[in-house]
Amino acid sequence: MRTVAAALFCFLLCCRSGPDARPPEPPPAAAVPASPANPPATQVTGAQPTVPNAAGQPTASPAPAAPERPSAAAAPQAPAPGIDLSALDRGVNPCEDFYKFACGSWLARTPIPEDRPRWGRAFSEVLERNEARLRDILEQNSRGEPDPANPFAQKVGDFYATCMDEQKAETASFATLQKELQAIDQINDSRALARRVGDLHRAGARAFFGFGSRQDAKDATQVIGGVDQGGLGLPDRDYYFRTDKKSQELRALYVDHVGRMLSMAGDAEAPEHAQRIFQLETALAKASIDRVARRDPNKMYHRLDRSGLLTTAPHFEWNDYFATVGAPDVQAINVTVPDFFRAVDGLLARGNLDDVRVYLKWRAIEGAADSLGARFVDDRFRYNRALTGEKVLLPRWKRCVQMTDRALGEALGRTFVTTTVGAEGKAMAKEMIVNIEKAFEANLATVEWMDQAAKKASLYKLHKIDNKVAYPEKWRDYTKLAIGRESLLENVLNAARFETARDLAKIGKPVDRGEWRMTPPTVNAYYSASLNEMVFPAGIMQLPFFSPEAPVPSNYGGLGMVMGHELTHGFDDQGRKFDGDGNLREWWSSRVAKAYEERASCVAKQYDGYIAVDDVHLNGRLTLGENIGDIGGLKMMIAALRAKREDQAPTNAGGFNDEQQAFIAFAQVWCTNYRPEAARTQALTNPHSTAQWRVNGPVSDNPDFANAFKCAAGSSMAPVNRCTVW
Repeated sequence: MRTVAAALFCFLLCCRSGPDARPPEPPPAAAVPASPANPPATQVTGAQPTVPNAAGQPTASPAPAAPERPSAAAAPQAPAPGIDLSALDRGVNPCEDFYKFACGSWLARTPIPEDRPRWGRAFSEVLERNEARLRDILEQNSRGEPDPANPFAQKVGDFYATCMDEQKAETASFATLQKELQAIDQINDSRALARRVGDLHRAGARAFFGFGSRQDAKDATQVIGGVDQGGLGLPDRDYYFRTDKKSQELRALYVDHVGRMLSMAGDAEAPEHAQRIFQLETALAKASIDRVARRDPNKMYHRLDRSGLLTTAPHFEWNDYFATVGAPDVQAINVTVPDFFRAVDGLLARGNLDDVRVYLKWRAIEGAADSLGARFVDDRFRYNRALTGEKVLLPRWKRCVQMTDRALGEALGRTFVTTTVGAEGKAMAKEMIVNIEKAFEANLATVEWMDQAAKKASLYKLHKIDNKVAYPEKWRDYTKLAIGRESLLENVLNAARFETARDLAKIGKPVDRGEWRMTPPTVNAYYSASLNEMVFPAGIMQLPFFSPEAPVPSNYGGLGMVMGHELTHGFDDQGRKFDGDGNLREWWSSRVAKAYEERASCVAKQYDGYIAVDDVHLNGRLTLGENIGDIGGLKMMIAALRAKREDQAPTNAGGFNDEQQAFIAFAQVWCTNYRPEAARTQALTNPHSTAQWRVNGPVSDNPDFANAFKCAAGSSMAPVNRCTVW
């Protein structure tokens, strides 16, 4: 069970821009460990979040600045504004390997902390500083000190204080879990099963499938229900079937982990039950579609509605389920993968409630693990370590900071933003977005493969993009969320139920275009195709991405590139299928669409050739949207910078001119050391390329880069044949 429900189709509708230090989660959450990635476009019960949402209803305006308070946990120092000359390896020719040139010395001198799967100069270090700030806020809230910025400071403080009490995790949280398991034992018929699945989904457990609200992809003004495949424990459906040695070892480790967790929860037949759980999950995986197919929004749209769902899976008591989960009257439903639900129906038709009860217990235990005692947490880490390579578990305070952000993110964020982004920074960021959009508009006029009708429609979409910067205009209301100081797991379950109720209440109502799908402290950003919006939280608006004190070229190379990346997502291989109003439809002629696909195929083939680690290549089709975003974003960033700096005196930093500084600043955002396990997992499951290729891929496709560094035609970063979509 998780604090909040996860995203349905987030990989289809949005992109986000930040790494995730945690191991990837299985579908339907569509995990994304390393940057720009995908935040929730909608909420889904029964799945774990990749970018957790907060809960509640928008009410108040952004809080005024809080008074300065002494820090209980000193944050690591931010880097100096501008590019980091000490990070460069000047012995490397930038025209042969720009990533090594920009990052080589930093990579050589920077170890990966033992509790992290990777470490990056930008995302990781900003996250570290943000967590220290959040810890300071949380410790003061937990002591009951005044916090005028946050009317929910007591709830925030109570949640964090309970999380930090390890003894209560051993006792009170374990007692809460036992109540959940006892309820599963009471399942004695199909109606009781459906009601129990509904209860588990309300609390965030990932059992069988996910359900939540979503915009209707073909009528973006409507909020409907959506059910999606899910219920797996391994990172991806393909992990159940790969035959290589590492995959076989991971499967064996997973089954052993399931058995250990069941045993610790009191199951006397844990080893046998673990095998049966794995067999059931393998059947679910076989019926699931893969990540590449899931990127295509047309393959994920099947508006069957409630009547069609009941026909597709008649052996599941949907009426009892919807009544229990909190959407008794839902009728409009998208069924993303009908064949998956037919397969689930086939499993339930066998009538083997013993296997189903064992499986549901595992789902409850798995979701509760982070909130339980040391034995559960340690064994969960033992399994995750095979995916990430982390050597030691994160300190408890960091895990509790993350859990509190997941549970009450917009409450915690109210205080956070008072100490980070000011009015000047917000205004500068908004100006940068406008300049990036102007660069895209100017470039659009030069695109030869588009006809005038497609250009006109694209211009309409560009002008309709809604931009959100730093924090919401209205904050969520947590008044009805019950948080105590006894059981951490009970708090987690309450937060998940609260979020589920908030999410499902949106069905049948107008789309809330003021809602944020990231908490303000998140080191990230995203574009949503269904909302046609870009969102840039305060968490990422910091050095080395951005600062009002930083030179203009480094601001553009950092945050400006993130903006260009997110903007281009509106026109990547999947985002381009949504019109300016957020509707999934073909709004280009077949000739223009074909010309686009030819250019996109060039990008896919290019990235297929890149090696992530050992013999594991990137998947050019899985990463296609992100790579198009990187290539286009870099182009828009440098064009916007050029327009911004026109008629201004050039600057010089370490012998580098404005454009060279911007390219270096962009590359240094991605300076990242990986553990082999983390790089492998990312390449196999992540829609984003590993850091080296986030840099070298886009610059090799960018003639402005070759001109800036005077690269000879045919050099690695200036190939004769480039891939360009935008």
